[in-house]
Amino acid sequence: MPPVCDPTGTEPCRVTLAFLPDWTQPVVWAVNAVVIGILLYGLWTRWRLWKQGAAGSTGASFGHRLRMLLVVSVFQRKVVRRRFAGLMHVLLYTGFIALGIGTTLVALNVDILAHLDIDILRQAPYLAFEFALDLMGLAFLSGLGMVFFRRFRQRPKYLRNERPDLYLPGVLLLLILQGFVLEGLRLAVLQPQWQEWSFVGYALSLVFRAVGVDESFATVAAGGSVVTLTPTAALAWLYGGLWWFHAATTFVFAASLPWTKASHFLFSPANTFFERAVPYGRLDKPFDIDALAQPDAPQPTLGAASTKAFTRFDRLQLDACTVCGRCTSVCPAWTTGKALDPMRVILDLRKAMDLEAKRKPLGAPLPDVVGYDELWACTTCMACMQECPVSIRHVPFIVDLRRNYALELGRIPEEAQGMLRNLETNYNPWGIGWDQRARWAEGLGVRTMADAAAAGEPVDVLYWVGCAGAFDDRNRKVAQSLARLLQRAGVRFAILGPEERCTGDPARRLGNEYLAQTMIKANVETLNRYAVKTIVTACPHCFNAIKHEYPDFGGTYEVVHHSVFLERLLAEGRLTPTKEVRELVTYHDACYLGRYNKVYDAPRDVLRRVPGMRRVEMEMCRDKGFCCGAGGARMWMEERVGEKVNHRRLEHVAATGAAVVASACPYCLIMLDDAAKAKDREDIARSDIAEILEKSL
Repeated sequence: MPPVCDPTGTEPCRVTLAFLPDWTQPVVWAVNAVVIGILLYGLWTRWRLWKQGAAGSTGASFGHRLRMLLVVSVFQRKVVRRRFAGLMHVLLYTGFIALGIGTTLVALNVDILAHLDIDILRQAPYLAFEFALDLMGLAFLSGLGMVFFRRFRQRPKYLRNERPDLYLPGVLLLLILQGFVLEGLRLAVLQPQWQEWSFVGYALSLVFRAVGVDESFATVAAGGSVVTLTPTAALAWLYGGLWWFHAATTFVFAASLPWTKASHFLFSPANTFFERAVPYGRLDKPFDIDALAQPDAPQPTLGAASTKAFTRFDRLQLDACTVCGRCTSVCPAWTTGKALDPMRVILDLRKAMDLEAKRKPLGAPLPDVVGYDELWACTTCMACMQECPVSIRHVPFIVDLRRNYALELGRIPEEAQGMLRNLETNYNPWGIGWDQRARWAEGLGVRTMADAAAAGEPVDVLYWVGCAGAFDDRNRKVAQSLARLLQRAGVRFAILGPEERCTGDPARRLGNEYLAQTMIKANVETLNRYAVKTIVTACPHCFNAIKHEYPDFGGTYEVVHHSVFLERLLAEGRLTPTKEVRELVTYHDACYLGRYNKVYDAPRDVLRRVPGMRRVEMEMCRDKGFCCGAGGARMWMEERVGEKVNHRRLEHVAATGAAVVASACPYCLIMLDDAAKAKDREDIARSDIAEILEKSL
């Protein structure tokens, strides 16, 4: 039996394999080697599976990767966005890490340093070690209690279709309880002077002594005779048996990591480390459409017909999912009764990846495995990606599956087909003649780039009007307000007029990459011919496409959203609001301006500068804002299932009591306008921030 530790003396407080036979340590080493071999084999099989994907690059430096790992995984930036679930996970995470470090230190001290006559766990450090482990063990146990409460009592709606995974919390609960019981038995036997520092173990040791556990093990059979043991010796036997049970549980848990939900302990940090550095608003260029016209050239893959079309890093994302359901809980399609479940999309793709690796048939084209209605219900609002605690990018997966529907399977919703035909014939989704793009500006004295070039007049800024500003009756008024504001501020600007085409955003998000690239390349040629440097637009979809996706096609410009540009003009004193606008206004965050491009403050600053205006925020605002329902080409597809997304958003507006809802996106303005008319809420005015600002001048 090891000596009793005395922190006031010179005797070391070494943690040993107390009460165990001499052969215990070599057996533990041998089993550890087997466990490590099984663990590495499991990781190797998943790595080999990821490698079956297409080659790709994250485009990130090591420094960027390390920062993302620290911010997202180590410091749990996204996890803590929710109170109950965030606290639960922080308790589990910090407790697990602390106990893991403690176990590692014990193994290091006993298995390695002891042979070098070095002891790092002695005296005052050992007391702190014991106290910290008990404290973090209690935190871990509290987190597990919250897990079981959440899964069996609270049971969020977005998790009700998922079978509760009891293996992971169950084995973790078993491990922590075993650890506490073993510590209690050890202290009951040794009874060291410092035992109060291990306060949980000490409390259990008092219980063991009080209930007379030792009396139950007072005698054992040995060699045909009865041997009477002392109470401490009896507890030592009990300790040894439980120690081996605890060791076996630990070995099984460690070896099973790659095959259970616990794999996210490894794969989720790996995913945050290898997350793509490209902006969320950029869809990677999947292929060059020119290759389609060259029969002798290798033909590109038209969307995701197989999970092997995804890059290796994308396939890692599928394994990183923790099945927490946060993505689903914030999805506007799911919350309004549509079939789309972002978490289920990832899990279906993971299952398909495993089946394809085993060369088993999927039974249907890959997009159908996920679901036709599910994929077309997506508004590409990015709420799922914003909320995902492990940085999975759902939207690119969905768009890639849509590409396969659009380009290979030829299955696009009928309403969307009409929009695509309008793009092909008149270069805009409304189908109005392309030669009428500049009619909104009649009588305003707005120049076109062609007129300015012919007259040799300088142009500092190109005003990209966008299809909605040019052809939608409601948004024409916004375009006129913005033009007058630019003129009043003395900005030398011009428009493209009939030379402007749709940016390709709706076609691209719909999956028709061929048509989208046709629009993009034509626009880039026009912009480069005029040597455009700076572009201002009131449409977040145009802003996002030109800023993030046009550089892939040779079009690199300074692109500024009109909310940011107006805020600059106000700050410079080139626009000075003086007339009071006495209204209570709430601002609706457009997804492609807010979550995609982090523009939250500029539109609010514009409203703040309007005299007399009072502002109130909706509960779901800024990066938690709720979609209007128009993104991802949903503007041209009718909602026939569940509640309409724009109707739900209007309810959020009405709940604030605001008389005006302000927006900075033509799509949002259209959707909010339609909702107000359909729900008979004409008492809530709908305005763009440019219109409100103009009223105050």
